[in-house]
Amino acid sequence: MRILLAHNSLYYPSYGGGDKSNRLLMEALAARGHAVRVVARVEHFGADAHAALVRELAARGAELHAREQAGVEFQLNGVEVRILTGDPNLRVYFASQVRAFEPEIVVASTDDPAHLMLEIALRSPRARVVYLVRATVALPFGPDTGLPSEFQTEALLQADGVVAVSEYVAQYTRQWGGMEAIHVPISLLDPVGPPDLGRFDNRFVSMVNPCAVKGISIFLALAQCFPNVEFAAVPTWGTTAADFTALRKLPNASILPPVDDIDNLLRQTRVMLAPSLWAEARSRMILEAMSRGIPVMASDVGGLAEAMLGMDYLLPVNPVARYRPMVDELMVPAAEIPPQDVGPWAAVLERLLTDRAHYRQLSAESRRAALEYARNLNAEPFEAYLEKVLQAPRRRAGTRRQQMRAPPSPLSGDRRRLLALRLKRANTHVGG
Repeated sequence: MRILLAHNSLYYPSYGGGDKSNRLLMEALAARGHAVRVVARVEHFGADAHAALVRELAARGAELHAREQAGVEFQLNGVEVRILTGDPNLRVYFASQVRAFEPEIVVASTDDPAHLMLEIALRSPRARVVYLVRATVALPFGPDTGLPSEFQTEALLQADGVVAVSEYVAQYTRQWGGMEAIHVPISLLDPVGPPDLGRFDNRFVSMVNPCAVKGISIFLALAQCFPNVEFAAVPTWGTTAADFTALRKLPNASILPPVDDIDNLLRQTRVMLAPSLWAEARSRMILEAMSRGIPVMASDVGGLAEAMLGMDYLLPVNPVARYRPMVDELMVPAAEIPPQDVGPWAAVLERLLTDRAHYRQLSAESRRAALEYARNLNAEPFEAYLEKVLQAPRRRAGTRRQQMRAPPSPLSGDRRRLLALRLKRANTHVGG
């Protein structure tokens, strides 16, 4: 198959779970003999970003093919990668890559919530379009969406296939979007076996992407409850200026830079926190930590129970129920964060920090469960699904609308204006 990934985000090096999962999935398909190309972008366009990416790729030994003003082309683990760096017109660039590569399958995902690349993919006269759902908040429908949109829901209904990162997300997509979503593995682990890093004497209680919807309020409260314990915060896409201010006020918290080699963080981590307050689709971080023997404390929301593989500890939170008609400075939908009871979290953390025997037992059990799960984790089910999509008639615009419609989700005037602003900003920065 000829497979093109539309990746409206960083691809390599990358620090987000969805970015890394997309990369490993494409590399696994390339390893199985398919022709795979990726079109992605840098975070900020311009000559400085272009030069920085070239330096980074050279330092990592990537096989560079071209360094034109508009972008960088290189080969990575069997995948052809095209990164737009200079020209912010992502849609024009992506359309040119679709014409040049002539894919049979275009894979798009929720890293493109404004559908800048999906819109171009759906216009392709030949390619089937398969949509990966990695975040419910980025979907335009249902109770967990930050920005409902009937127009964007209609666009998703035109996709030839929808694959969800968890069974929770697949059920959500079927129920609220009226789409025939399935769950097969799309978040693979690195092909090299993970080292055993869980140690009772490791330095940090860690959290990645501390922000409102990810549960920074619980992280801050725990750090205050345990003033003699070192905590580590790793800001990524959701951490706002206000979050940074709150973190800097904690004398026992270190702010660490994001890393694409997660072992650099986990070898320092004693306990990993995943206290999400929104409907988390799944969590790559949970599986990566557990596979290395790091005990995880996670909230009992969304698809995190699937990620925890039956291990302790799933803990109660008061989840997000509503989003305000606005976005924060990072263009993340602004949620109304309810008050939290940190008591159950503090009790569990106290045990993990003081009971060495319990820590060792949970570390070993977590690693065993994660490695057993990973043993059968591969791209074959997704590959088989793509082949099935290719054998089916190609969907055309409007063919599904008569058969199934998303439940009505009328937009208020404020939300319509917000959606228009969001699309305008997305077009300004990455769309053209």
